[in-house]
Amino acid sequence: MQLIEDSDRAADFLSWNPGLELFTLFDIVKRFRADLLYGFSRGLEGLVSFMDEMAKPHASLSESTRKDLIRFSKKVKKGCQQFNLPASVQACDDLKELSKDHHVSVQQIQLILLELNKRIEVELQAHVYLYIPKEDSSFYAKPLDEWGDTITAFPSIRYDIEEASKSLALQRNTAAVFHLMRVMSAGVKAMGKSLNEPALDASHNLTWDNVLRRCAKESEKEFKDMSPVWQSDKQFFATATAKLYAVKDAWRNPNAHEIGDKYTSEETLDIYRAIRSFMRQLATKLKEAP
Repeated sequence: MQLIEDSDRAADFLSWNPGLELFTLFDIVKRFRADLLYGFSRGLEGLVSFMDEMAKPHASLSESTRKDLIRFSKKVKKGCQQFNLPASVQACDDLKELSKDHHVSVQQIQLILLELNKRIEVELQAHVYLYIPKEDSSFYAKPLDEWGDTITAFPSIRYDIEEASKSLALQRNTAAVFHLMRVMSAGVKAMGKSLNEPALDASHNLTWDNVLRRCAKESEKEFKDMSPVWQSDKQFFATATAKLYAVKDAWRNPNAHEIGDKYTSEETLDIYRAIRSFMRQLATKLKEAP
C-alpha cells in the first residue's frame, strides 16, 4: 500500500491537539471533569475526521504516526484503568497492537478509535458523578485553604478539617458539623491544658463541660491566682471561653444529643466560618500537646 506522504501531519495532530494531549481520562482521575471528558471525546472524533481527509482509507501510516498512536494508547489506557473501564482498556491495547503493524491502514485506525470512543461513552454510564456548584468547589478542591496556621498548631485535626470542608461542598451538612465539632475538641483540650491543672486529664475526663466550667472559674480569679498562660493574656482566654460556650450551646449539644435535626447549607457555612476563625485565633496562643 502506498505510504501516506503527509502522515507526519497526523503525528503533529497527536502531539499538540489539546483534545488529545490535555483531555485524556488520565487527567480526570480522582476529580471528574466534564469539560475535559467532552474535549477528549471531541479530540478522538477530530482525529478520525482528520485521518479521513488525509488520504485513501487503505493507505498506510508513517512510522512516526504509528509511534505517536502507541504512546497515545498507553496514556489513555492508564485513565481507563483508573476509571475501571475494562472494555475501554482492551480497546487501548488493541490500538497499541494495531499501531505496531507497519502496514496498518488509516481505515483500521479509524475503526478502532471509533470503537474506543464508544466503549468509553458506554462504560462511563455505569458510574455516578456528583456535581458541585462553582461557589462550593473550592471547599472540595482546596479543603485546607485558610487553615494553615491552625493545622500547624493542631496537626491532629487535619483530617477532620478536610472532611468538614468536603462534606460542606457535597452538602452533607450534619457530617460537616460533626467533623467541625471534632476540630473544636482540639481547641477545648488546649484550653484545658492552659489551666495548668493536673486534675484535667485528657485521657479520661477532659470533656467540654469540665473544661468550660474550669475556664469560667479561671476567668473570675484575681490576676495573681491565674495560671501563667492565662496571665499572658487574660482577655484573650476569657473571650475564647465565651465563644466555646456559644458553640456548645448553639451547635454541639443539638448535634450530639438530638436525633432528626438537620442543618441547612447556610447554617453549616456559618458554623464552618465561625470555627475556622476561632481556631485560627486560638492557634496564635495555644498549641496541641505533643
